Amino acid sequence: MIKKLLKINLLTLLIFMISCTKNDDNSSNVDPIIGKWEYSTQFENDIQFTQNDCQPSTIEFTSNGNRTNKYYDQNLANECVLVDNVNLTWTKINDNTYQFNQNGDNYTENVTFENGNNKLILENSDEDGNGNIIIYKFIYNRIN
Repeated sequence: MIKKLLKINLLTLLIFMISCTKNDDNSSNVDPIIGKWEYSTQFENDIQFTQNDCQPSTIEFTSNGNRTNKYYDQNLANECVLVDNVNLTWTKINDNTYQFNQNGDNYTENVTFENGNNKLILENSDEDGNGNIIIYKFIYNRIN
């Protein structure tokens, strides 16, 4: 009887340890980019500006690799309206590099997180046509 209870206790302990390990592994594998983010500000070559005063644009990343950007601006009646809804996909390349795809066009951005993963910074660069490199930074705050 004691051997049987000991085996049951050991089996229960083993199951408990395995289930705790799996839960811990899953929680650490959640990418911090997943969630909905609200536009805060933008920099071009370290010069800060805000795009518009309308309802802040949002960006949402889902766990299945989808990205949705919603952009707002003023119409002729000075009302803030949704002017563009852009759908992309995303893939994490490494700790700070993500690849995005929109209609077959791929590009990468440097992605960093601050403030306990509640601030998202997307950074990329482009040439202006005159050989000058412009570095773009877009700052977003987590809303969920």
